[in-house]
Amino acid sequence: MHRLSCGLDFGTTNSSVALSDGDATRVLELDPVNDTPTSLPSLLYITRKGETIVGRAAANAFIERNIDREIILRQVDLGINIQGYVASEPDKSESYRPPDPDQDTPTEAVRARAMVEVNSPGRLFQSLKSMLRLRSFRSTEVFGEQYQIEQLTAMILRPIKEAVDRVAGQPVNSAVFGRPVCFSTDPGEDIAAEQRLLVAAQLAGFEEVGFFYEPVAACVEYAIATDRKQRLMVVDIGGGTCDVCVMEFGGAHGIAERLAESRILGVAGLPVAGDAIDREIIREKLFPRFGSCARYGPSNLPMPQYLYNQILDWQNLYRLNTEETINWLIAAEVSSDQPETMRALRCLIQRNYGYPVAREVEAAKKRLSYGLETDIDIYKEAIQIHEHLERAEFAHIIEHTIDKMATTIEEALSAAQLSSDDIDYVLTTGGTSLVPAILDMIGGRFGLDRVIQRDTFTSVAAGLAIVAQYAQKNGAVLKNGR
Repeated sequence: MHRLSCGLDFGTTNSSVALSDGDATRVLELDPVNDTPTSLPSLLYITRKGETIVGRAAANAFIERNIDREIILRQVDLGINIQGYVASEPDKSESYRPPDPDQDTPTEAVRARAMVEVNSPGRLFQSLKSMLRLRSFRSTEVFGEQYQIEQLTAMILRPIKEAVDRVAGQPVNSAVFGRPVCFSTDPGEDIAAEQRLLVAAQLAGFEEVGFFYEPVAACVEYAIATDRKQRLMVVDIGGGTCDVCVMEFGGAHGIAERLAESRILGVAGLPVAGDAIDREIIREKLFPRFGSCARYGPSNLPMPQYLYNQILDWQNLYRLNTEETINWLIAAEVSSDQPETMRALRCLIQRNYGYPVAREVEAAKKRLSYGLETDIDIYKEAIQIHEHLERAEFAHIIEHTIDKMATTIEEALSAAQLSSDDIDYVLTTGGTSLVPAILDMIGGRFGLDRVIQRDTFTSVAAGLAIVAQYAQKNGAVLKNGR
């Protein structure tokens, strides 16, 4: 028997892992309470007592402990003095002489303060993979403890490592991790993201870590099952990235030989995917139900749009739950032409219903993958939303995002110096690839008879495990896969 090799796909929304012994590849169960046990939601919940909860249980804990609770915010002194200049409007006469900043301009120290929540039972983190590229995100404080993003990511990876060791019956200290073609269009951010993921993997217990493009891994997972020479394109669209790979496989017999004769012809990536689609639905269908089109006051003023950006960033929605903001909303509601939508907005903020709203939108998006229409139903106290959404309208809402994905496909073809007619099959993977409008875009370009859907959540992990198994025999695949 060959040594066991591990492939790990840490995703923006879901993560999966597989083991290969050279004869067979097995995707492991990671989350028994999730709808798909082989897929672990990439969620982390840290309680006030320091307990860490990962996966679907993290979402359940957040809902159970945070929804419909009183939120108390307090202004705290950050212990920082910020120098400010004190001066009146300068004299504009001919005799005016600008002051010397070092001598003539009086200064005073402004004490820095911030609003913090003092009674939160815990904090939920999601989409950490998308944040790996943000070099400005150095650390965050959670109940008095500072955590770097590498530490937070490692907390999600650690139970995956434990599952791998448990199934293998021994410590598995090396793994090939997937990475998107493009963490970021900024080369510096792209490098930083991979380095941070490396550190997180090591903190989780993996001593030797290699990286491999996720769409290439999905291509390997499919192509090793046949000895026919073919050119393949993989379109991998998950929660945070859209990745495309064009690859050519030779007609050799045996997995090692096929991998040795494979060539990566072109890759392209876009840091936009499923999360962006969810936000577009919220903007188009739900913002008006929370008063985005309302007017208030004697001057018939429009609602400040910054309020609605917080709905998209539901984790920080609680920051609006201040006495000042709530009192302003109550006053605006009295003079509003849409008092019911204003009440819904206030309820959303005060009762911290942002996460249930986001989950219902995501669920509606998934339902449209199998039906021509669906309803977005959210009934929480003053929030009484029943929005009908048809597949055609959904396609129109996300048209701009789909155009970006189509451009990414064109970039991969151009890099490979091929046309669509040169591709034998197009493999799709990732949860967002199930969106009908995206499938229509791909099928319209290549023909539906050439589109093959792979396992939505696990094909990348399986391919990574295969790559890990044969990396030593065929180092060129691992080298060219990045």
